[in-house]
Amino acid sequence: MNSANSARLDALAGSMTRSMRGAAMTFSRIVAERVGMSVSHVALADRSALMRSLCALDEYSGGRLCVIAQRMTTPGGGHAEALLALPEEGALLIVRRMLALPDVADELSELEQDALAEAGSIVIDACSGGLAGAFGWQVEAAQPRVALVSGDIDYGLDEALHSALVTHLQIHLNGLRVEGRVVLEMFADSVLPAALEQRLTA
Repeated sequence: MNSANSARLDALAGSMTRSMRGAAMTFSRIVAERVGMSVSHVALADRSALMRSLCALDEYSGGRLCVIAQRMTTPGGGHAEALLALPEEGALLIVRRMLALPDVADELSELEQDALAEAGSIVIDACSGGLAGAFGWQVEAAQPRVALVSGDIDYGLDEALHSALVTHLQIHLNGLRVEGRVVLEMFADSVLPAALEQRLTA
C-alpha cells in the first residue's frame, strides 16, 4: 500500500475513533461504570488476511468467536454487510457485566444473546456512522444477528467474500480488556468498494 493510501486509512481510523467515543458513553450508561473504546488501526484485508486476523482473536477464546452481524443499506439501494467479532470468552464477560449477572454458565442464554445484539449494534452503528461521515452516506441498519462460529466453518464468512475493511477495536472496562474486530464485508455489488476506491484515490 502506498503512503497516500496509508495516510487516508489512518484518517479513517481517526474518524472511527471519534465515533467510538459515543459508543463508549452509551456502554458506560448501560453498565454504570467507565467504558473506553479505542481503534488501533483500520486495514483493507483480503480473505486470507481476514482469516488470520480472526484466528488471532480466536487465540483468546475457547475455539469460537461471537459474531454480531448487521446488514446496512443506503437510500439508493446500496448495501454492505457488517459484523463485530469478539472472542467468545470476552463476549460472555462483557454481556454479563452489562446484565450484572454472575459469571457461571458456559453458554449464552437467550437474554444474553439479546444483550449482545444490542451491544454489537451500538459498536457497528458507531463504525458505520464514522464511514457515513467520511463518505457522505445515509445508512439504515437491519436487526442484528448473533452467532457463535469457529474456524472450521471460516467463522461463518460468506464464500463470496474476498476482501473487507477491518477495524481493530479494543473495549476497556474496569479490570477487563477485550479485543475485537469490526468487519465491513466488501462484495462486488455492495456500496463499500466504490466508496473506498473513491476515498483512497481522491
